[in-house]
Amino acid sequence: MNPGNAFLELGSRLRVVRFTALLACVTSSGCLKTPERSAASSLDVKTNPPASFEYLGKPFCFAGANNYYLAYKPRPMVDDVLQAARALGFPVLRMWSFVDIGSTDGSVKSIDPHSDSEGKKDGVYFQYWDSKLGRPVYNEGTDGLQRLDYALAKAGELGVKLILVLTNNWYDFGGMDQYLSWFGRSKHHEFYTAPEVRAAYKSYIAHLVNRRNTVNGRLYRDDPTIFSWELANEPRCKGTGPAGSGWTNRTIVDWVSEMTSFIRTLDPNHLISVGDEGFLDHGGEHWAYRANDGVDHEAITAVPSVDFGTFHMYPEDWRLGLDRGAQWIVDHVAVARRLGKPTVLEEYGIKVTRDERGVITGGLDERLHHYRIWNDALLRNGGNASMVWILSGLDSAGGLYEDYDRYTTYRGDETAELLTAYADQFTNDAPACRIQDQTPTADSSPYVRVRKKRPPIAVVSSGWAFTEG
Repeated sequence: MNPGNAFLELGSRLRVVRFTALLACVTSSGCLKTPERSAASSLDVKTNPPASFEYLGKPFCFAGANNYYLAYKPRPMVDDVLQAARALGFPVLRMWSFVDIGSTDGSVKSIDPHSDSEGKKDGVYFQYWDSKLGRPVYNEGTDGLQRLDYALAKAGELGVKLILVLTNNWYDFGGMDQYLSWFGRSKHHEFYTAPEVRAAYKSYIAHLVNRRNTVNGRLYRDDPTIFSWELANEPRCKGTGPAGSGWTNRTIVDWVSEMTSFIRTLDPNHLISVGDEGFLDHGGEHWAYRANDGVDHEAITAVPSVDFGTFHMYPEDWRLGLDRGAQWIVDHVAVARRLGKPTVLEEYGIKVTRDERGVITGGLDERLHHYRIWNDALLRNGGNASMVWILSGLDSAGGLYEDYDRYTTYRGDETAELLTAYADQFTNDAPACRIQDQTPTADSSPYVRVRKKRPPIAVVSSGWAFTEG
């Protein structure tokens, strides 16, 4: 998701939004609604079975969520989101692990227009340009990477795993365009090709992988709380500004191969993912099926050091049509099954409208209807996980963090109730996991891994049809 096009956060002076009715629901229980299910049937174990994740030696499927502010908001806000994830049955959250600014002396400007005047997020930043050294350096302080340390340590305490995203295609939080600004580059695709930019990005990766957490003393590379290292949020050869020339559909693929191989040399424990939106090179009338902005999802996911596929889905913003969402899911599960890798619908959403008090006034029925259809399609066809955009919680004033982009769900609202039921079904009844041998492997690793495919066994589902993509 490109949050910059959807919300404007005015520094630390957030408008306090109090949702009286919703806050009452946040503290209540017992209002779960069971999603509509397909008719009971047997799994077709004669088809090509999907790959799966494995955790503690057993197959692992899940529903989870995204949150971009865990790395810089005050601890009570971080705690609230992580506690909400645990309460909702979301064992995995995806979060930003970058806040990049210009130089502290003002010689290189910060490029994020939604940050404060210095490019920081509530005064927090992780990486900045040192004009004397002529390279980016890291902020190790309490207003820097110690914030990421806390989020990671707290998630570990609560049993929530984190996908750590390493940079952003969009200029929010700095990301790729800040790297380009540091080195005087102007074309977005040069993030993937310019040697000095690639070296700086690798340095940041190495710094995080080898970092010792100041809260719990763990090296990041040894922390099983990390689900995966993810190269970028929605990498494209085009950024927030106009696209430049000089790239092909191989540009991102080659970069993915280089960077995932680099991470693997540093960290043998964790999975590695890309974070692409899943644009396909299948032809057709819609741009999402024509390798948009150099994104060829199948070629990217086929890179040997990529452990699982990622794809996003915003039919409203993409003008794809809500009714085509299920086909988008089926197409990506089919890619994953061809490649023998798991796949995750790691961002999806439908907007709602709210009044000045934050109460939903429109779009909820349509959201719930399509969230059912999409999660059902993912389960039926052997998808491994879904992760909604975005799970938020309390703000620092005691209200709810504002729904800036209109996709937000909160613990206790109707969207969360629906997704909690799906989280239970992904955990306990997902065909992608049920079709696997349930016998724990000899190596019951605390790290999430990709389970090597085994011969299919006869398993009868309690409610999901399994269909070939």
